[in-house]
Amino acid sequence: MLDNKTFGNFIREKRIEKGLKQRELADLLYVTESAVSKWETGKSYPDITMIPNICKTLGVTEKELIDGATDTDYRKMRHDATRYHRISETWFWGLTISYAVALVICLIVDLAVNHRLSFSIVVLSSLLVAYSFAPTWIRFSESHKLALFVGSSYLSLCLLFGVCCLMYGGSWFSIAASAVLLGYVALFTPFLMRRYWPERFARFKVLVYFALLLLFLLLMLFIIRETVRFPYFKAMLISLYAFVPFFVVGFVHALDFSRMLKVAVDVLAFGVLYYRIQAVISNLFENGQHDYYSVDFRDWINCINGNIALIWLVSAIVISLVLVAFFFVRRRKER
Repeated sequence: MLDNKTFGNFIREKRIEKGLKQRELADLLYVTESAVSKWETGKSYPDITMIPNICKTLGVTEKELIDGATDTDYRKMRHDATRYHRISETWFWGLTISYAVALVICLIVDLAVNHRLSFSIVVLSSLLVAYSFAPTWIRFSESHKLALFVGSSYLSLCLLFGVCCLMYGGSWFSIAASAVLLGYVALFTPFLMRRYWPERFARFKVLVYFALLLLFLLLMLFIIRETVRFPYFKAMLISLYAFVPFFVVGFVHALDFSRMLKVAVDVLAFGVLYYRIQAVISNLFENGQHDYYSVDFRDWINCINGNIALIWLVSAIVISLVLVAFFFVRRRKER
């Protein structure tokens, strides 16, 4: 019987042969670096659902990977793999057949009642949306699964929006599509960048991410302006101002100095810039006629905005100073 570290040693050897670091392997498998470390030290085994991706990434067969475990672990993993494959097949084909049956029934009823295709078109587009999320189209791809999921689910949603607009009238397609696109950018961009962003530009990921968010936010506002008239230029200025601290975060994280100081700068930027956001909004839309910064902790009813704003600002300054002080104290101890 092989020792318990054989499986981990096998993964480490194959990773090194591929010229991958632990963090790079973790990024390719969408797990943490500590998870890969635990596999390689024999402290834990990967989830059985990850075996195919691990084999593809390391360029080995499932048998070669599983043979790296002990005899007992091999039997257990072989049993779990067979069970998982059976469940996966049942799940995929069960949902696929269910969607197909539902579509056929709707087509028959639609033709029988309306003698033409009407609501069944909406049902078809709705089923495509459901199928793009579960069981999803990624089953038909060996690589780039996340990118395929993001693209297929977004396009299916746009198809549903378009069909509904054509069938029932409305001019909201572009607004819905741009709003969902902004949400997708916010949610999935970090994972896609983790997979595809060049390692030599890793320090710029945060900055580029916030730049993309701002770009798609401005795009959404521009599209909304074509349907609902509002002062786009002023809304753009507010958006730019609101994103200033995020760009500060991006620039700071692109620099090479202590994380403690980076966090201190981030907190201070958010504190100072958002302290003045009410004034920016007032100057743009209300000609600066209202005073939101009256402070009186004895009168929270009339001065609640000013009291909260001051507490926010003071808290940010104090936290930043504490972080800076802690950094210098720790640096002195290290000397």
